[in-house]
Amino acid sequence: MEFRLIDAEILGLEGRSQDSIALLSDDDVAYPVVGDIAIKRKLLCSLAHVHLGQPQLADQELREARQLTESSHSKLEGELLQTKGIIETHRDQFADAKNSFRESLEIARKQNDRFLEASNLLNLGWVALHAEHNDEALDWFHASSQIARSLQARVLLESDLGNIGWAYYKLGDYEKALMNFQQAEEQARSLGAPVSQVNWLNNAGLSLYQLGDLKGAEDYYRRALSAAQSIDSKELIANTRSSIALLFFQQGQFDSARLETDEALKSARWLQDKSTELDPLFLQALLAARQANSPDAERMLLQIHHDSADAPSLQWEVENSLGDFYVSRRRPQLAGKWYRKSIRTFETQRSSVKDEELKLPFFANGDALYHDYADFLIESKKPNEALQLLDLGRARTLADGLGTAKPSSQTSKESVDAQSVARRLNAIILFYSLAPEKSWLWAVTANSTRLFVLPKQQEIEAGVQHYQKAILKSSDPLRETNEDARSLYNILVAPAASMIPRGSRVFVIPDRSLSGLSFETLLAPGAGGVHYWIEDVTVTNANSIRLLSRVDTGSSIADRKNLLLIGNPISPASEYENLPNASTEIGDIEKHFPRDSRTVLAQADAVPAAYAANRPDRFSYIHFVAHGTASRLSPLDSAVVLSASPEHPDSFKLYARDIVHHPLRAELVTISACYGSGSRTYAGEGLVGLSWAFLRAGSHNVIGALWEVNDASTPLLMDRLYSEIQSGSRPDVALRTAKLSLIHSQGVYRKPLYWGAFQLYAGS
Repeated sequence: MEFRLIDAEILGLEGRSQDSIALLSDDDVAYPVVGDIAIKRKLLCSLAHVHLGQPQLADQELREARQLTESSHSKLEGELLQTKGIIETHRDQFADAKNSFRESLEIARKQNDRFLEASNLLNLGWVALHAEHNDEALDWFHASSQIARSLQARVLLESDLGNIGWAYYKLGDYEKALMNFQQAEEQARSLGAPVSQVNWLNNAGLSLYQLGDLKGAEDYYRRALSAAQSIDSKELIANTRSSIALLFFQQGQFDSARLETDEALKSARWLQDKSTELDPLFLQALLAARQANSPDAERMLLQIHHDSADAPSLQWEVENSLGDFYVSRRRPQLAGKWYRKSIRTFETQRSSVKDEELKLPFFANGDALYHDYADFLIESKKPNEALQLLDLGRARTLADGLGTAKPSSQTSKESVDAQSVARRLNAIILFYSLAPEKSWLWAVTANSTRLFVLPKQQEIEAGVQHYQKAILKSSDPLRETNEDARSLYNILVAPAASMIPRGSRVFVIPDRSLSGLSFETLLAPGAGGVHYWIEDVTVTNANSIRLLSRVDTGSSIADRKNLLLIGNPISPASEYENLPNASTEIGDIEKHFPRDSRTVLAQADAVPAAYAANRPDRFSYIHFVAHGTASRLSPLDSAVVLSASPEHPDSFKLYARDIVHHPLRAELVTISACYGSGSRTYAGEGLVGLSWAFLRAGSHNVIGALWEVNDASTPLLMDRLYSEIQSGSRPDVALRTAKLSLIHSQGVYRKPLYWGAFQLYAGS
């Protein structure tokens, strides 16, 4: 009997609910009518019926299981409550389900039933996911997976892994989500769990779609649909067809999108599940909105908005679509109202995410909302309002961490006058916004703001990638008159060139892939031929106009000049070779500071713990000479590689996530290491890595590298940098002068590979 119950449970996990019912209802088997086997049988029947869309039968089996449990005081009360919670989730009764899972969890812990405990933690995570409390959900899933791993409960681990992926997806971290979905799908396939496999295939497709790989997304969707049809799961068929329909819609294949939407809605209605109907109904409304004379589109969108009150991410999409709809019907007041509403809904949800690291990718969810509203404002002849709006979307996590951001409800009051910022800094601000159809550049001076139309994002990013490859191959763009270097200048800078006199101070606020572009290396025209743009201007990278408004121009960098110099470590592992010229760089830098104004930690003293122990908030200049690592998947795992201490031989990295916890007041932090700028660009946040971490800690300026730097040329550049600082130059001027000294040399160091990597980032 027990093996029959296990067999039925396996059939359920395989999505074969009808076969599970048949096994549990076999007339030739005399199943007990009382006791734990009878209770377990009824619980399994109840779950099978709910998956088959038979709610009355599910209720009947659950009631009978409860009566048997109460009459026998069975220890299966925890499983009974868990089953009740699962059924409640299928009916969208999530508050009741949460209570059921919590009660079951309490019983599991009293009975020391670790498997049931892990199952309930998983289910509580799923309820949190539905409420879009994604950071809370991650905590539940991680707790569940920890127990499941100790039990080697692979089914639970697979589900935890996939649900962690969905939490990351909802947080906008599509790369992490994709990795989790792919690993979960592989495990589900090896376990023979097709229901889970379909979910993870479909979700991997959604992640690829968000990452711009439409072909890869469709391949995953097709595999998911085939698997869903093989087990005849109406819910999974509806979800997968909705994903395919959205893909077709975005590609302009509207007839195909309509067919897939109709099929998805048919499967969803068979289930009698209103929540499953929402996505295909939304797609129907979008298709209707494309028809100029459709009388139903507005009504449909408003109805979905009403029905999606418990799904903020769907709601802000519907609100944004209502904005688009009213634009198409030439009703600008209503369009503006709904665009603003979509941004408020998004910002409310963003404010619910408390973990700083989880906030970093979240803006990917709202990026399109800001761009759509900005486009509407530009079309309405309000370009300055569009600039203020887009600036509000930049560097939100950094501003939150520095305490300069106001609550989301006051975002309209948080914007600043860009021209007054440019006037106070005596600078020109170039603010970029890249988008699929067309991109924008705002050029801001003390007295004017002008908007320029740029090519579409894909064209710009292709040029950036080609030029970056050329630089990394040690090409000589100036002597070769590199076409990408000229073209990118013509696209990105030339439109505003008349506003940028020679000798100007320029703050570049990049977007997307432009965060990885060294603007100084672009080739500008001149009377004597082309030259690097750095010959004309002093460039600093900035995160937002709001943060620039808080740059203190009144303090003198000569007020305090003391140095914390950490580097030339003892190689802690074979993959980190000793840096032959690190000792030279250490010596060249320390000579620019009096002995009593410098703290030098080298070799065995250069351990991670020494950074905090020396109270970095006391120093005006902090410099690292070491290897650096940049983590793309988890940027706050980027690190400076230092010496290992005898007590902790495996601890030799100063991580970005630790750096942010030690407040700084430094005028300049210099990371003389490879990839100090980071390798991951987040929507709205830019590059995140070591440089971002030091800005987040409070440094006024940070120098970091976009790529692998040369151990021989870097000491020359740094020596000149600090010589200029010693003479009273600002960090931006000092870095430019140091770079020009290499450019004007006759050797190989004139190439951008050797000087173009180092970028100056302005903090607050």
